[in-house]
Amino acid sequence: MSDQGAILQVKNLKKYFPISQGIVLRRQIGAVHAVDDISFDIRAGETLGLVGESGCGKSTTGRTILQLYRPTSGQVLFHGEDLTRMNRNGLRGTRRKMQMIFQDPYASLNPRMSVGEIIGEPMLVHRMGNRREIEARTSELLEMVGLNPGYVKRYPHEFSGGQRQRIGIARALALNPELIVCDEPISALDVSIQAQVVNLLEDLQRDLNLTYLFIAHDLSMVRHISTRVAVMYLGAIVEIALREDLYNHPLHPYTQALLSAVPIPNPPAERKRQRTLLQGDVPSPVDPPSGCRFRTRCPLSIDICSRERPTFRQVQPDHLVACHLVDADTKGGEPSN
Repeated sequence: MSDQGAILQVKNLKKYFPISQGIVLRRQIGAVHAVDDISFDIRAGETLGLVGESGCGKSTTGRTILQLYRPTSGQVLFHGEDLTRMNRNGLRGTRRKMQMIFQDPYASLNPRMSVGEIIGEPMLVHRMGNRREIEARTSELLEMVGLNPGYVKRYPHEFSGGQRQRIGIARALALNPELIVCDEPISALDVSIQAQVVNLLEDLQRDLNLTYLFIAHDLSMVRHISTRVAVMYLGAIVEIALREDLYNHPLHPYTQALLSAVPIPNPPAERKRQRTLLQGDVPSPVDPPSGCRFRTRCPLSIDICSRERPTFRQVQPDHLVACHLVDADTKGGEPSN
């Protein structure tokens, strides 16, 4: 995997949550394999979309990158510095450059703090100016996200969901970050508001030269905003490619199944299209399948899929996939045997 121009490199990242038993003498009896040995990079100025079913580990990946969850193993390199080896004091300075927009605008804002206090708190914590400078910067940020600067004394309950998410975006911008992890920032919003928030994120990216990790399960929206797209299943990334390459020529059977469920705004084409229906349920991350994570639901599974975990490798320029059935000369359509 090329790291040319990468602002962030994730290498063999794992995050397991222990499962304990007992009241007095607690002992670990297992672990949830939330993120299980993933590697990818994010290039400066791009948007990497991260998609997959609910519970596949997308949000955990974002939080582990920012060290809100400490990883079980692996590396997270930001401008070449390994965040996993930094202590709290070392992370403090780096966190100014890496921020997060949370999924739920109703839960991510403190109801006891005014809008001015919410947006100004990061600047106060990092000592970015005196009170007057912080107030001026807060007003500037509110204007930047399309809100009236006069709202600084209002409280979160006085705003709609879309307005609250704009406040969350303003808070994320307060420290002039380079990388923003957008953790399903539109999934809790009305459909009519989603496009406005996505357009705002695109405008901010262009004006401020931001880099995004955009986590979502809405494949249509990810196609609109992303430069490249990574597909995740049961804690593992199964495919990464440029946006149009992935949507037009998906190579992994799971990616093909996901995209076959996206409605086509053309009734005749929609009627002719064949859907890929997956059998069974997603396995438990406590006891994931051996070999390929997807093999228990894959219609093309063969014997080697249960024995060996497929290598995540480049099969075409800027197109990586983890599948035993995909050859380097595959051009799209179904994987070749």
